[in-house]
Amino acid sequence: MLSLRFLIVSLSLSGVLFTIGNGYYSTYQLQKNLLIDVSLESNRVYAEKLAHMTESFLENAKSQLGTGAVFVAPMLERKVIQSAELQLGLDQIRNMSQGFNSVSILDRNGVILSISPKSIRLEGSRLSDSITNNFEVSSAKFIGPITGPTGTYLSFLSHPIFSKTGEYIGDLLGTIYLHENRLLDRLLSQHGYVDDSYVYVVSPQKDLIYHPLKNRIGEKVTNNEVINRVTKGQSGSLEVVNSKGVPMVTGYAYVKESGWGIVAQSPRATVLKELDRQLWLVMKQAIPMQILILTFIVGSAYFIARPLRQLAQSTTSRDRTIKIKAWFYEAYLLKKVIRKEIDFLNEKVSRFDEDRKKDALTGLMNRRAMDELVAGLVAQLTPFSVIFFDIDHFKQVNDEFGHDIGDDVLKALTRIVSQKVNDEGILIRSGGEEFVVILPGKKPQHAIDLAEEIRVLVEQKVIPQISRPITISLGVSSWNHTMEEGDAFKRADLAMYESKNAGRNRVSSRFY
Repeated sequence: MLSLRFLIVSLSLSGVLFTIGNGYYSTYQLQKNLLIDVSLESNRVYAEKLAHMTESFLENAKSQLGTGAVFVAPMLERKVIQSAELQLGLDQIRNMSQGFNSVSILDRNGVILSISPKSIRLEGSRLSDSITNNFEVSSAKFIGPITGPTGTYLSFLSHPIFSKTGEYIGDLLGTIYLHENRLLDRLLSQHGYVDDSYVYVVSPQKDLIYHPLKNRIGEKVTNNEVINRVTKGQSGSLEVVNSKGVPMVTGYAYVKESGWGIVAQSPRATVLKELDRQLWLVMKQAIPMQILILTFIVGSAYFIARPLRQLAQSTTSRDRTIKIKAWFYEAYLLKKVIRKEIDFLNEKVSRFDEDRKKDALTGLMNRRAMDELVAGLVAQLTPFSVIFFDIDHFKQVNDEFGHDIGDDVLKALTRIVSQKVNDEGILIRSGGEEFVVILPGKKPQHAIDLAEEIRVLVEQKVIPQISRPITISLGVSSWNHTMEEGDAFKRADLAMYESKNAGRNRVSSRFY
């Protein structure tokens, strides 16, 4: 027969262990969902960022091709076309436009009059109707991907050539070799992830036109929901299982200029790996105290049962002088101990939540904390200015000195900029070498002035670990209640890339 002491101890231990286990499980599930949501959003934002950069790349290529069409038009209008002059002009166009692997001139019948580089040797060849039928006589047209005359997997950008009288006389054709276009590969491959994340690009026909594994370029993928969505012109995020059966956390964005879809994805296991480590650290710190508390509970249960045992024994004893202490006071103590344990666990969870919002390397607020800060400002209709900046040529620092020194450079930059930002705003590390300054209540001009002061201060400070200063490129924007929440950040990001494209180590701004 079970004793009352055993039942009380068993129920007490079961209740405490269930509370602890449920606390860990609930915490894990909550943090897991938050991490996945943040990763989905990060990949979506990153895919949209790459889509915008790719869009700019293609628009720039189109503009350069249009300039080239005007340049070669007089050469085609002559009664006798000078091949050497045409070849020289074509070489100049290709050298001017770094985005094309080759550039060629076609007459109105689709015959190649000249091609650069000349080593391709396709002069006099006629493109097939399946290609030329896609040309637009009135405007530039993006075509592909297709397999070209030399067997290369490529995409075309065609631009019509007109005479002085406005007559259509041919086409200027820029070619992008999808397996070996250095500019496109550099644009899509050098992203800021350090885990197993990667980026790939699909055509409107669901063909892979860029992938880290070169042997997969040209492969058609039809059983992927993300590809189905992005080829329909959609942008967003989704959890999917890739072709290798690996669960992925995916963001995707549509490139309007070409119809391409850009997909950025991370393995789900990698996203949750850090959560497992953090939860294990919390458990390791809590276990000794929990053992001590459980020991106390067992002892308390013994004393709770003792008065009842004494009462039972007194029924068989003739000694009426046995004193039995009241048991309810010990019950109160047990409740107090359990509550103390729950408070201890909640405190650990609270600390874990705070660590979640802090960048481990610099100690600054991270992207999640920034989102909450901005949401609060927007909810209170508090106008603010925002400064985006990142380190110029930071990859060179990592390559030359190693990632440990690169981390020291990030810490040194944090200290330098923090001195300048001071009480005016909040410095945030948004990821990699990218930082954000939020200036609540500050006017745009003040933000521009502060950004310039930060830029000058950084370029003057020698970083001891690398024995030289670094430079940064900055973008400035602002928000008020008449705008969407994300508009200021998009404009600041665009302004920062304007600074980079204009030569780096400068401040650019974009407002309403």
